Parts: sequence; structure tokens; C-alpha cells
Amino acid sequence: MKFAVPRGRLMKDSISLLNKSGIRIDIKDDRKLFFYSSENEIIFPKPMDIPTYVEYNADIGICGSDVLIENKNYVFSPLELDFGKCRLSLISDKKYKIRDLYDLKIATRHPEITYNYFKNLGINVNIIKLNGSLEIAPLTGIADAIVDVVETGETLRKNNLVEIKKIMDISAVLIVNRVSMKTKYDEINNFIDSVKGVLYEY
Repeated sequence: MKFAVPRGRLMKDSISLLNKSGIRIDIKDDRKLFFYSSENEIIFPKPMDIPTYVEYNADIGICGSDVLIENKNYVFSPLELDFGKCRLSLISDKKYKIRDLYDLKIATRHPEITYNYFKNLGINVNIIKLNGSLEIAPLTGIADAIVDVVETGETLRKNNLVEIKKIMDISAVLIVNRVSMKTKYDEINNFIDSVKGVLYEY
């Protein structure tokens, strides 16, 4: 089978989960993009690209639930995993009330989630798509606020930023190619059962 594992903050836990579930990966260089064994292939795309690789190429992947919601790829998600816990929040260098943000600029890597969040509140905002360090945006005046992933909040505190409102909780999720779910039914279900066994041990 082909697995898509995200580089970055989920990579270590994802590899650990695969190893415990019987998919052996012995990789010492986190800059490698491929790993091959006699039975499996593992690719290491950027986190935001994982659902796309699983939809069109890989059999199974691991990504953040925020990435899955943002990208809207046609994949099956059978399991929430017990790592990658964080939150997506509205953040600024000022203590705005949410209504104060009407017609202001919001920078984010999650334009779809951000648009729907403010739309449901009946608040019009101008969304700016950024891919780099979002914390810079309100500090330089590019945007009035940001929507970004928060883990401990330490980066916010160091940059004098305020978490105004949590938008959603995030965790890692297992995703499966819908065609592979039919053509490799036994292999994939056996793997899912193995993952459940690992999660149950926690």
C-alpha cells in the first residue's frame, strides 16, 4: 500500500503510529520524500497536500482535521487519532470583539473555514491567504487579525498577540482513498483494525 505522511509537526507521531500498527518505517532523515519497503511505499508531502495525494494517488494518509475540512477532498475518514491536538483560533494584537472585525482584513492559511465561520456570524471580512508565519500579519498591518493553529499559545505570548476566539478543535485523522477502500478492502480494513488496537492501548 501507499501511505501519505505529513512533514512537520505530525510527522514523528504519524511514523510512530504506523510502526506500532505494523508498517515498519526506518527513516533517519526527515528531509527524505520517499520511503520504500518490500510491501509498502510512504511519501512525505506538505501537510496541506495530504488529502489531495490520498484522493488521487495514495491509499492511506494522515492529516489534521482542519486540513481535511479546508480542502474538501473526496476521501473517506474512518478514524480520529490521539495526537496532533490543537485548535484553530481567531488571533490579533488587539482585544477586538468579533463584531469589531466587520469589513476588516483577516489573514489565514484556512480561507474556506474562515469564510464560513464569519459568514455564519453574519460578519463580512476581507480574507487574505498567506502561507508563511501568520503572526507577522497583524504586527505589520497587513491584516487586522489572523486565523491560525494554536498549540500551547507560547508563540502568541512572545509576539504580544491575543487569542480572541477558538473556532474549532483539531486533531490528526486517518484518511483513505475511496477507490482503494473497495479494491484493497481487506488490507485497508486490517490496517484500520491495527490502528484501533494501538489507540485502544492509549
